[in-house]
Amino acid sequence: MLSPAALALASLLSQPLVCNAAQFALSGSGHFKPPTAEQLAALPANLPFTRADLASGTWSFQARYDDSVPDSDPDAYVGRYTGAVQAFRLVVGSTAIDLPVSQSETVISDGGQGFTQRESIRLEVKAPVAAGMLRVAWMQLNQQPAGTDLRGTAGVLRSDAMPAAAAMAQLPVANAADRFLELRIDQLGANNAAPLVYLSTSQPTVTSSPITAP
Repeated sequence: MLSPAALALASLLSQPLVCNAAQFALSGSGHFKPPTAEQLAALPANLPFTRADLASGTWSFQARYDDSVPDSDPDAYVGRYTGAVQAFRLVVGSTAIDLPVSQSETVISDGGQGFTQRESIRLEVKAPVAAGMLRVAWMQLNQQPAGTDLRGTAGVLRSDAMPAAAAMAQLPVANAADRFLELRIDQLGANNAAPLVYLSTSQPTVTSSPITAP
């Protein structure tokens, strides 16, 4: 019997593809520290995951993205690829949910935004849920000492262009802990308040593969 993550990936890859687009699948899995019994008991009932899901300490994601989407950011060292994510499925415990991708964003920084010593890849999806706003992000940061200039060919990213699929899954970084998957659910209107739910996994297992249209 296939696991929830395997079933989710099979379903995701079966969705219709856009012809002539450079499509890739990205999948990851890991373990997070479950909330304590007291924290679980205090959670609202309208979360998209059950308390048993959150207590399991296991999660995964499957995404489909198009690397031919153009850069919309004027910064020469920041690539912002709005709409690149075509599908995103999140599995926590035994619950799988397909998140709408209308508010998704893929941002590539090649030492941009004033941080010349930092390169990063951020694939983020956010969506409203009954409890508030859900955000899930796959983050990779290559950080060097202050004063280092990683822009252009000096770093592992050669530009702010969408990198190869292998880098989207495993960017070479100075500290392996700077690859992490995080999820948070914030109550709407509760500015500066602690999130209702925050999960994080450092060094999850993430792989990528091209998708070939049938």
